[in-house]
Amino acid sequence: MIDIKIFWHKNPDTDTVCSAVILSEYLNKKWYNSTSYKLWELNNETAYLFNMLNIKIPETISSLPIWTKVALVDHNEKAQTIDNIDDLDIEYIVDHHKFSVTTSNPVNIRAEKLGSTASVLYKMYKESGISISKEIGILMLAAILSDTLLFRSATTTKEDTIIAEELKTITWISDFKEFMNPLFEAKSDLWDMDVIDLIRYDYKDFEVAWKMIWVWTLETVNPSYALWRKEEILEWLKKIKVDSKLDFIMLSVVDIFWENNTTIVLDWIDSKIIEEVFNTKVIDNLADLKNRLSRKKQVVPQLTEYFNK
Repeated sequence: MIDIKIFWHKNPDTDTVCSAVILSEYLNKKWYNSTSYKLWELNNETAYLFNMLNIKIPETISSLPIWTKVALVDHNEKAQTIDNIDDLDIEYIVDHHKFSVTTSNPVNIRAEKLGSTASVLYKMYKESGISISKEIGILMLAAILSDTLLFRSATTTKEDTIIAEELKTITWISDFKEFMNPLFEAKSDLWDMDVIDLIRYDYKDFEVAWKMIWVWTLETVNPSYALWRKEEILEWLKKIKVDSKLDFIMLSVVDIFWENNTTIVLDWIDSKIIEEVFNTKVIDNLADLKNRLSRKKQVVPQLTEYFNK
């Protein structure tokens, strides 16, 4: 029996965490011996879900022995994964993002242009004839609804909505908004969080045309909390930009229910980029990016195009 270690990306969201657990169950049904691990602590939304379902939180790791067989879920960028990924044998990648990884050996890859990795995994279960338990179904549903922001995100596809409807009969959950409200509220409960943890709640870093850019997103039902702490956030963004030698940095505060993106912008260099890319004005270090809720589809591609020019 082949051992496979599964892990999600750093600064994890609900989709990546749930998908790791879901893939572990899938591989175990396929006669693998798989275990999921975390590279970072769970956010409040996912912790609430795991507590509700009484699921044990996986062990934290930062590296694994050389040639360990691993599976990556919801990511494939080296900057977002385990520190010694080049020493490991990637057996599986299940994702719904663009690809940049290169491997020395063939890899089992399943990637689709869907709103969440959990949607991809649902299709894998169905195609393999593997039954979906109520617990796994709830994890799938929570991941889909979280990553698509209750189908508000531009990344949502018709297939995601169909899958969610099919999961109703497995999970016995018929009111999606009622189900997700406490999870979104838990995600927004950031009153006792240090500002550096607030900033690093959900960030992705990218290298584009030899430029290092960091794009943060804070999804919340209470955006005023982060905006009240703007000056603290700006101080930390400046420190991170200098220490990490970044060419660009931004933090988007996304209002889940009102579907609006208010972005905190550090300096005149970043302001010039934001204004040119998104056709807006930066006033008092704030930019209104309107209904750009999806970093993957409505922010990063536009920045990538700009830097590639």
